[in-house]
Amino acid sequence: MNTHTIIGIICIFFTCNVNCFIDPITGGAIAAGFGLFLGFNKIKCSFSECCDKEYIPYDIGRLDNELERKLFGQHIAHDVVTSALRAHIRSEYPPKALTMSFHGTPGTGKNFVAQHIVKYFYKEGTKSKFYHFFSGRLSFPLEKNIFMYEEDLKETIIGSLQRCPQSLFVFDEVDMIPPGLLNVLVPFLEYGEAQIWYRGSRINIDTNRAIFIFLSNTGSQEIVETLHNLWQNGRKREDTKLSDFEELISRGAFNEKGGFHRSDTISTSLIDHYVPFLPLEAEHVVKCIKAAFNSRGREPTNQQTEDVMSHVTFSEPVGIFAKAGCKRIEQKVARAMYTRSQK
Repeated sequence: MNTHTIIGIICIFFTCNVNCFIDPITGGAIAAGFGLFLGFNKIKCSFSECCDKEYIPYDIGRLDNELERKLFGQHIAHDVVTSALRAHIRSEYPPKALTMSFHGTPGTGKNFVAQHIVKYFYKEGTKSKFYHFFSGRLSFPLEKNIFMYEEDLKETIIGSLQRCPQSLFVFDEVDMIPPGLLNVLVPFLEYGEAQIWYRGSRINIDTNRAIFIFLSNTGSQEIVETLHNLWQNGRKREDTKLSDFEELISRGAFNEKGGFHRSDTISTSLIDHYVPFLPLEAEHVVKCIKAAFNSRGREPTNQQTEDVMSHVTFSEPVGIFAKAGCKRIEQKVARAMYTRSQK
């Protein structure tokens, strides 16, 4: 007896009214079929990933704690991301797929946050078949192939959502994606059930429990300039708010070259949160250095910290913000530890 037959029999059984009569043999067959069905699913999920709470625990508490300990200088991003995720996963029927776009200069934590969402939301982490990562530079290298990329992207998203509505899609280096390609995502980001033209017919897809995250350097110059202006006017970094940046980020992303250039995803207001990752200052980079040493079981000396900091360059003219944030800090720390071990 196959799965569809068992489900059909169960449906007939439970839709039967009080006048229905089911003889003992048929009743026994239904009960046995139901037991086999449950047993089959339990056995299958013990060997391979399933779309259930065991494999998708949504551990927002551990994610929050990890960001509190290891994400430096990003009070806005931390608050916006965790609160948006909580609201989405705790809603029984979210109105649409959660869509967030992370913006900022390199090394400010965009990839770090995305990777930790995957780590704490999916038991299999980045190996989960319900998680999909796309790199603008590697996944969509040639603008002339945009139509092929659109079909492949649509195929991947539909297939994943059909297997598991709680799928996660991360697009890195959005500024390297050919303009216009992301328009194919509009039906998946709309409110309500998506109607997609697929393989010659129109199909309905449950999209409202999915999560889409975009990572981009677009809008980063506007973030840097705004933070600098606020600083000059006496505003502390910790007092800045999402509203200080969100509108200028969306405007910058829409007008700059890249995947969001004149994109329908922006013009139709389907991105829920534009999340600014602020440029890092020296104190934040020092924290990154200490964290990198600590992850290797070491406490850095002042000399080691100074040695690593000597490789960090700061933007002109004021020299407040680290050009590459905490990018390459791990490599510099590894070199510092290796040099020390040779003495």
